[in-house]
Amino acid sequence: MEDNRTYILDLSYAELKAFFTGLGEPAFRADQLLGWIYRKHAATFAEMTDLSIALRQKLEETSVISTLTLVEERVSGDAKTRKALFRLCDGNTIETAYMAYSAHPGETAEAGATRERGTVCVSSQVGCAIKCPFCATGQQGFTRNLTPGEIIEQALYYARILAPAGVKADNKTRPPVNNVVFMGMGEPLANYDNVVSAVGMLNFPRGMGLSTRQITISTSGLAREIRRLADDAIHVELAVSLHAATDALRNSLVPVNRTVPLSELMLACRYFIMKTGRRPTFEWALFRGINDSPIQVEALVKLIGGLNAHVNIIAGNITSSQDFPPAGEKQVKAFKEALESRGVFATIRGARGQEIEAGCGQLRSRYVTGVKTGGEPI
Repeated sequence: MEDNRTYILDLSYAELKAFFTGLGEPAFRADQLLGWIYRKHAATFAEMTDLSIALRQKLEETSVISTLTLVEERVSGDAKTRKALFRLCDGNTIETAYMAYSAHPGETAEAGATRERGTVCVSSQVGCAIKCPFCATGQQGFTRNLTPGEIIEQALYYARILAPAGVKADNKTRPPVNNVVFMGMGEPLANYDNVVSAVGMLNFPRGMGLSTRQITISTSGLAREIRRLADDAIHVELAVSLHAATDALRNSLVPVNRTVPLSELMLACRYFIMKTGRRPTFEWALFRGINDSPIQVEALVKLIGGLNAHVNIIAGNITSSQDFPPAGEKQVKAFKEALESRGVFATIRGARGQEIEAGCGQLRSRYVTGVKTGGEPI
């Protein structure tokens, strides 16, 4: 049976105020509701005890907070990496990952705060149309875009289950979720409007209250939409899944390159820097014998020259395919040193959650027939 109730998390602040006035309630009820959802992590209207019983009943009849149902969750041995598979209201499934990181060296914790950073990696689509051959999500094909609420709810899930009881996400405590990265299933910029709407509520002070520096959008290289982000003044962090520095190789690793070649992509990246003052991070999943050669190093140095850019290197995930063997530790280190010797700032990002299949699309592949285990690294 179709549920025609309003999905609260899909609404902007203005729309939520209009929703309440439509119920014959004052607009300030929107602030109360947002406080319960984003500060007190309420998942039901019944928890909102400062709302009258009559209003809570009215909200139950007309709206819904949550539409995601947990199908399976896996937790790493050290409990610092989690991977959840959710079923949407239409029966489709998506993945979400959570990663806890220690604070940067020298960072001091505020009184009552932990020193860990909590990052949620959200999906933006059911499946993906980019079809990168080394990624399980790409092998699943594309089904549909996620709504803003379906994106936001992924972050809220971990905010709810990991928050200490009664702890508010204010300046005196460090909330369990303080970074959101759009690096899960799908190409975020192919779902531009819904992703930007979700970013708006993640950034909104009455919403999750994250700064734009705590939100990262990853893209396979949609140049037009990168320019649109800049023109719309969406000053989030931008990560570009590069993986190759020549068109010939990138055409096979990241098929969108066949229509948006590197020359066009780099012009868009330079435009983004000029308009926002933010420099993209270039992601490089390293595969042995494929994109780890000196030729690729030299091409990458030339490609991003003058950008003062940051290259994030990670060994490709182990997959059932023999076509994309992950680079070993020595190869990753050598690639980094080769870039640094030529003046390119590079870091090595350690693979997380391999024992729980945390790579993009890996867990969902267990529920989708005809898809190999694999996934873009997280």
